Amino acid sequence: MEIRPLEALRAADDLSLAFNPYGLGGRMEPEGAAEFQQRQIADCDLAEGVAAGTRDSFERLRTVFAYGVLCYDVYTMVGDQALLIYEQALRDRFMEWCASTITFRLPQAPDVSYTVTSYDDVKKRTDRMTRQRAKLVVATHAIDFNGMLHGLRLWARAAGLLRGRRSRAVEDALAKLRNYVAHPSGHHVDTPVGAARTVRDLAELINQLWGQATPNGRLYPASLRREIVVLSWNGSGRARMEPAGALTAPDLMEDQEADEYQHVVVRAIPFVPGSRWDDAHWAEFDTRYETTRFPTDYLWGPGTREDARAWLEQERPEGDRVDFTDRVFLVQDHGRLLPPMRPAVAAGLPDDERVGVWHAVRADFPDDAFAHVRGSGDRSAGHARRPGDCSACSAEVLGFGSYDEALRAAAAALGPIQAVQLPSVRLPSSIFWPDRP
Repeated sequence: MEIRPLEALRAADDLSLAFNPYGLGGRMEPEGAAEFQQRQIADCDLAEGVAAGTRDSFERLRTVFAYGVLCYDVYTMVGDQALLIYEQALRDRFMEWCASTITFRLPQAPDVSYTVTSYDDVKKRTDRMTRQRAKLVVATHAIDFNGMLHGLRLWARAAGLLRGRRSRAVEDALAKLRNYVAHPSGHHVDTPVGAARTVRDLAELINQLWGQATPNGRLYPASLRREIVVLSWNGSGRARMEPAGALTAPDLMEDQEADEYQHVVVRAIPFVPGSRWDDAHWAEFDTRYETTRFPTDYLWGPGTREDARAWLEQERPEGDRVDFTDRVFLVQDHGRLLPPMRPAVAAGLPDDERVGVWHAVRADFPDDAFAHVRGSGDRSAGHARRPGDCSACSAEVLGFGSYDEALRAAAAALGPIQAVQLPSVRLPSSIFWPDRP
């Protein structure tokens, strides 16, 4: 091994300098590179209440990450260590959740409880109980639990600490990467971009375990703000979205043009081009089917612009916040596959429209539910047909069969469903839903 002088150890690594705010290219100055790289994870703060051991391990990652400017290999070490902290966070959170007592359900025997003071106690007790085919009791359910990463992930989901269907796929990937790091079979090199992404994902997961969603998060985003907006369209298919406040301002349209348009008032995510959370499918709004990306609630219409203005001034509806993850959809297959529907809307259908095969699916987005049901007809695609998480996509099967069977499956997940009946309103659609009636 070459012994390098202190001056050489202080010198910036040329590989690290190649990463700049615009990607790869011209090398940055060492001072600028040091600040730039630290800013990539500077806002990854952990929630109050996170276990001290997990917090200390995570903060050590953020401290060491800054030294990647001096030694490019630090990024690989940080990325690898972040994957190992994944399991540490789950263990620490499990100990807080169990409050020193774990309960197992034995086949044909009463539940048994044990006192544990450390996760080593949990693992030893779990190993013994697994040999007796016992399952860990989580709330009213009993799950397979081996005390290792796989069992901890099952527990966190069963306990409701982790959420989202698409984030489950990322959790699967993180678990595989963690196993690769813990049991390596070769050499690998990470980049500053990859290491920062892993640290950010870890911060989101830790915060979610301790009950805090991440504003603008990639895995466990916080709820989104919905505003009162007006959707308008004319006979030629032109459509527009505008804030409700625009109707109380002087009307800039000519009277003849205003008369051509129909208007509905909805509560929706405002469309902001380029935003991570814009809803590019707002112009496909349909009161029966879930054709927009994020939840859009019908409030009034259709009617003229003047009527919409009068309704808004009288009712003065307000915006709200909505969580779009883990939504439940019903998908009807009656000769052709129809777009997903809210259970409350399906509950209000007349008897003659309840025919066909119905699927109850939990997903983050309606197109995820639709794609799963469409793919489940092809056995070679690997989509789950029985209740449970689908291994081929980001959906969970709740049930399928007749209308009543699917609605019962949805009610089991949501609780009592109150039927709603809405007027038929459909904005101009695109080919996004090829099987749309």
